[in-house]
Amino acid sequence: MVRTNPFVKYYRQLDTGTNEEKYRIVKDGTLTVPRYLDIELTNACNFNCCFCPTGTKSMQRMKGFMPELVVKRLLEDIRKYEIPGVRIIGWGEPTLHPDWLNIVDNIHRGGVEGTLIHLGTNGSLLKESDMQALVDMQVESIKFSFQGADANSYNEMRDGGNYDRLVETVKTMYNLRGDRPYPYIHISTTLTVESEKQVSEFRQSIEPYCDYCSVGYTMLNHLSVDSMKIPEERKEKIRKLQEHESIRREYRQVCSDAFDKLDIHWNGDATLCCSDYESFLLVGNVMDMDLKQIFTSNIANLYRDTIVKGEYGRIKCCSTCWETVPPMV
Repeated sequence: MVRTNPFVKYYRQLDTGTNEEKYRIVKDGTLTVPRYLDIELTNACNFNCCFCPTGTKSMQRMKGFMPELVVKRLLEDIRKYEIPGVRIIGWGEPTLHPDWLNIVDNIHRGGVEGTLIHLGTNGSLLKESDMQALVDMQVESIKFSFQGADANSYNEMRDGGNYDRLVETVKTMYNLRGDRPYPYIHISTTLTVESEKQVSEFRQSIEPYCDYCSVGYTMLNHLSVDSMKIPEERKEKIRKLQEHESIRREYRQVCSDAFDKLDIHWNGDATLCCSDYESFLLVGNVMDMDLKQIFTSNIANLYRDTIVKGEYGRIKCCSTCWETVPPMV
């Protein structure tokens, strides 16, 4: 069975048109709610990845887990505005949330008919019973996040992870799914100094157990190593990797976030950017405003106006939002 990513129609909408065209349909009322939501159940993680502000302890935002009241409010708005898709992702490992599986189930069953669910995970905490539950729910999509292209490169970058165990988890999910249509299984990894041979061997080993394997580039030069609360030897490793990073950068021509969706942090704060780990682009909180009010708010449109004008340096998240060249493999 050849499967298609159920979210692909929304991803295409996000990548279609210019910033000006996207802004126009927000301002004229054609689009008044996000096409889908990214929901962060927690910004805590059981890994200490050297490229992530969570893993390096450089994130200043308070750590926490989404309270029941925030989940309830989100579910009400998902129903009210018929939000067609929800991605459970963010700046932490969602399966650390003590009630993550019930939350996924409640959103899946409690949303409007046809609401799509995606789960992004490092896979380390998934038990076989959890994966069976996701298959039984027919959660539409799951992404397993790797790093590098083999055990050595993965384990070097992901302090706390285990490459071989993750591969076995992916295989278990694949076998449990069998011939059922969902979940769509996506494997994602990013590279630093891996060779083409390593990438080819990685693909050959993992592609039989997934529907899609994406390989990107690990961006490191935007990281402030000195602000990281990690041992000096780990800082030195990141500095050495940054020295090897010679990839050319260009600003993105089209923003795929600010005009089309919202990111909801664990405490209910809403931001316009999936890369906004400190809530710099804060546009509201779901406990104070509903999704439509947040999405169409004056502060949201002020940020959008700045993006349309190409004044990226005025917004911290946008100032280092690069379209890597060459593109993903």
